[in-house]
Amino acid sequence: MKNHFLVLSLLCCFVFSAQAQKKQHKKPEFTVEQQTTLDVKKMILALDLSSSQQEKMRPVLLEMNTKKQAAMAERGKNKNTLSTDELYSKMIAKLDDQIAFQQKIKDILKKDQYAQWKEYRSQKHKAEMQKKSKQKHKTKKQ
Repeated sequence: MKNHFLVLSLLCCFVFSAQAQKKQHKKPEFTVEQQTTLDVKKMILALDLSSSQQEKMRPVLLEMNTKKQAAMAERGKNKNTLSTDELYSKMIAKLDDQIAFQQKIKDILKKDQYAQWKEYRSQKHKAEMQKKSKQKHKTKKQ
């Protein structure tokens, strides 16, 4: 009887600890202002921005983060309800915004800083794609 109780208690501990490890931590949801401040600080560290560059960068990043947050909110509402033409026009608008953002950044940064920024964005994009790929493989296995 003692052995059964011991085995049962160990089994319960194992199951509960496995469930606790499965919980994923949610990414904190920052306001647009907070995210903009964080982005500016990261760029200061990565690119050694001058004070004038910092002042010029803040409104550009604020605009980008505002658009990004609005798009994320809209995406949650319109999941799978867009026609092909609507999706196409949204993708075109998004790419136009990215091109405009990149041009504004290019105007603010020096050539070497811009090259560093492009490399950083490329590495960040690759990391995000790898993360998404891993998540897709996990969901397929389950």
